[in-house]
Amino acid sequence: DVEISIGQIVRDFQANAEADNYTEFELEKWSKRIFNLRDSLEHPSTIEIVEDNKLSSTIYGIKIIEQKRRQESLCTNSISETVSYTSEQSTELIPEHFVPMYGPCRLSEDKYVATHSSYRAGLSQLTGSNNYSSGKHSISFLIEKKGIKNMFIGIHSASNEASSSFDRSIYGWWNLDYVIINGEHETGDDNLVIQTGDKITLTVDCDNLQIHFEHHRTRKICHIPIELNTCPFPWRILIRLLMADDSIRICN
Repeated sequence: DVEISIGQIVRDFQANAEADNYTEFELEKWSKRIFNLRDSLEHPSTIEIVEDNKLSSTIYGIKIIEQKRRQESLCTNSISETVSYTSEQSTELIPEHFVPMYGPCRLSEDKYVATHSSYRAGLSQLTGSNNYSSGKHSISFLIEKKGIKNMFIGIHSASNEASSSFDRSIYGWWNLDYVIINGEHETGDDNLVIQTGDKITLTVDCDNLQIHFEHHRTRKICHIPIELNTCPFPWRILIRLLMADDSIRICN
């Protein structure tokens, strides 16, 4: 029942928000539940009733045929379309800066610094100004302030709408071992390794279809292979802040 599903999601979210007791895993779970619910509303199953007049009985038969909706691909660009798009891109990119998507956020210093602007915890999402479809590009970040919850650093497909719905094109890290692939938590834990003052370099390697995450203080480098069918070109950086006054800087 749709009404019950919506009510349950709202009650779960309100209860955890009031207690300030939720993690990145809960946010991903709620986003996925909302996405599935929205998908069901937009593509409901239909039932076709057909009278069977061929029966000799005075009681006519009725056939009920459920027409299952066709699963639509979440990716709008095929690989061939992506290659064509890439060939038209200029190799000259302007310096990267933040672009707000949704949630409480304040930009400063020519949009190189993003700060969570709410007085309480809540999701704030930002993307970057540049599209990446070819070559290898490194963007360095400085964690200027971080609360008790982690920040997300990664990429998503620029072809997806900027909404809070579940996004399968998201790849990246909430932490060194907390990996997001196709918008979902894949491996690792939620240990608070990343700290205020840490420098992180995200390398977007379009030619080899992967991204790298370098944590300079621990000298660790992680990488994730990207699937074009779930994350088509062009790619953009994606940042998520959770705690009040969390702040991150692009170091160009």
